[in-house]
Amino acid sequence: MHTDTPSAENKTVFVIPHTHWDREWYAPFQLFRIRLVHLMDNLLNLLERDPDYTHFNLDGQTIVLKDYLEIRPEKRPLLEKLIQQRRIGVGPWFVLPDEFLVSGESLVRNLLLGHRIAAEFGHVQKVGYIPDTFGHIAQLPQILQGFNIPYAMHFRGLEEGDL
Repeated sequence: MHTDTPSAENKTVFVIPHTHWDREWYAPFQLFRIRLVHLMDNLLNLLERDPDYTHFNLDGQTIVLKDYLEIRPEKRPLLEKLIQQRRIGVGPWFVLPDEFLVSGESLVRNLLLGHRIAAEFGHVQKVGYIPDTFGHIAQLPQILQGFNIPYAMHFRGLEEGDL
């Protein structure tokens, strides 16, 4: 019996260590910031002590850097070093947008600011990281292309048994 369904033997899976960072959602901003500080402290310690841990994606947004450095400003040189080495991926967004709630101009300005901040740290990740899968606007590919972003990643996390 022939089937076009791929078998487990011919699948390639890429696991990208990352966080999905909601700045404020079901809890106040400062509660989420405490969690961010703990996450970032642990991440920086891990990257410093384990050179084989090669990359971590900070959810495609740069506001995370601002929020963390307001609490730990002394960590900026280390963050810059790890971002320049591409061990931490930041940007291209300032904040992850809900595309249906804002205008096209807002999306462009969000990307402009995200690029500016990521560049200050030494590298802009050129992936249209938009992990919420509840829909994307039709113009998103054109907006990303306008920023020379050739790829988009639009999914995060897996349920048990998805592989």
